[in-house]
Amino acid sequence: MAAIAQQVAGKQKTKKKIPTWFNTKNILYPVRLSLEQCSSEETAKYKAEIIQGKRFIDLTGGFGVDTYFISRSFKESVHCEINEELQYIAQHNFKILGSGIQSFHQNGLEYLKTVKEKFDLIYIDPARRNYNNQKVIKLSDYTPNILEHIDLLFEKGKNILVKTAPLLDIKQALNELPYVKEIHIVSLKNECKEVLYLLDQKHTAEAYLHCINTTQSKYSFSYSQENETAPLSDPLDYLYEPNASILKAGAFNSIANDFKLQKLHPNSHLYTSHNLLEGFPGRTFKIDTICKYNKKEILKHFSVKKANIARRNFPDSVVDIRKKTGIKEGGEHYLFATTLQDNQPKILLCTKV
Repeated sequence: MAAIAQQVAGKQKTKKKIPTWFNTKNILYPVRLSLEQCSSEETAKYKAEIIQGKRFIDLTGGFGVDTYFISRSFKESVHCEINEELQYIAQHNFKILGSGIQSFHQNGLEYLKTVKEKFDLIYIDPARRNYNNQKVIKLSDYTPNILEHIDLLFEKGKNILVKTAPLLDIKQALNELPYVKEIHIVSLKNECKEVLYLLDQKHTAEAYLHCINTTQSKYSFSYSQENETAPLSDPLDYLYEPNASILKAGAFNSIANDFKLQKLHPNSHLYTSHNLLEGFPGRTFKIDTICKYNKKEILKHFSVKKANIARRNFPDSVVDIRKKTGIKEGGEHYLFATTLQDNQPKILLCTKV
């Protein structure tokens, strides 16, 4: 009964997360934790677009979602997983899905030492929990520790793709990882899910960052572009809020300069313009009213009792703002609490474009 319950729960979990698995008969599902930790189909498909070649290996294969989709960009693919049950399930599913992936119940790094031919891509998704099952945020605390094995990885691979959690500081990782060619910050429905570092030993130039929100277009920049300060302005007719990937990457000046926008404050990361800008990678709003952070002032201009409240560079939390104003969550109106270029806290009452 426990095994049956695991399969039923697993299939339900994959309906939206991994529809290819859900719509395929005879797929086996692992324990809940393994399903929660695996990539979604959307993010796995994105990884398959980053690089193509002949030979690919996933050193920390797990349930095999990333392995399966990345393998479609390569002629030969290898999946390694140290957990015996998980490796068996992945191997079974690869056969059911008609994939020719070779799967091994083995430590991926140990397997790598046994092969002579180089891989075009080595993919590694290290565990971000320690032996006490506590989350870790330093790259050196991941398991396996990539930094300790970097020479082996470059000896056996032309390109290395490392997946990390969004919590890891990107600039810190850039200082620790060698030969970073590209960084991909991937969000689903404006929630940052993972950050990918593509390493290429032949690359000596500056790394490029690609900010992906799977419902919107990609925005790319480099940190040298951030040196050009964005112009400041009081709120104009329209307000722009970048998507989660852009904010995580720190594209605070370049996004303004590339789209010819003005910032409200150096630290607010909200942008404005007179004319409506189409295709901005984030949310766009029409600014209806600007007022002081005062309950009477806000309610004077704001007749409804519900609004979606967001804060950027503002002293009070959203909870505090709701308590002070009595405005409840929801509705079609948006209230942005932020600090303007004169360092004064203000409230922007907006409607979504």
